[in-house]
Formats: sequence, structure tokens, C-alpha cells
Amino acid sequence: MKLEMTLPAKPGFLHMLPGLDIIALILMFPLLGPSFVQQTGIDVQVHESPWRYEQMENPIVVTLGAASADEAVPLWVNKNLISMARLEDEINQLRSEEGGDAITSVIIRSDVSVPSGTEKEVINRVIKLGLKCGLVGKPMGQGR
Repeated sequence: MKLEMTLPAKPGFLHMLPGLDIIALILMFPLLGPSFVQQTGIDVQVHESPWRYEQMENPIVVTLGAASADEAVPLWVNKNLISMARLEDEINQLRSEEGGDAITSVIIRSDVSVPSGTEKEVINRVIKLGLKCGLVGKPMGQGR
């Protein structure tokens, strides 16, 4: 008695399923990647720093951008462009909307061209609100 094969000789799409799964996974990483990076409104060139601080949980990000000749320094709170006069109101609004007392810290990203007086003013306003404050820098000897 001769044995007969019950499976078709070319199952076709069954061989393609593992390949399609791998392609789907490869395509998911670029789509999800930007959601892991904290967006801050604008790109700035921060100062170099030899110090490394612990990671802060759920911080508010304040970005001070480079100002042109006679204009004020652009101030971003997370992704919103605001004026210096509205800084405290914006931080309090974010705290009330997103987590209240769970938000205890502010990270300041300041461009190298921002005057130190402006940085100090922002830091003093943040500390006055009772929040911890950290100034972001890039590691020494590394590019952007």
C-alpha cells in the first residue's frame, strides 16, 4: 500500500505569515519611537555639564529658546509658547490638569545664547511655586 500525502505541495500563504509578523514589528518601532521622547516645543543647544542628576518623574519641561536682536526670549512650557508673565499660571494649570501634587519638578532646557538673568528669573519663579528645578545640559565632550 502506497502512502499518500494529504497536505498540498505548496501551502502558499502559510509560509509568509511569520515574515509578515516580522515586517509588522519592524514597522511598529519607528511609529512608536517618537512617543517615548519627551517633546518640548523647540530644539535648543544646551550647555555642557559634567553633572548627572537622577531622573525626575513626570516633570514639566520649560524651554528657553534663542532670541533674535530686540525680541524677548521665547518661553515654551511643554509644547505651548507663552510669555514670561504667564509662566506661573501655565505651570499651575498643568499641575491641576495632569496630576496635581504628583508633579513636583520642572526641567529647564535653556539655549546657550539665553542670558543668565533670564534663566535665574525662570528658576526663581519655579522655586517660588514649591517645585524642584533642574537645568538640562549635555554630557561634556559630546556633540548635540
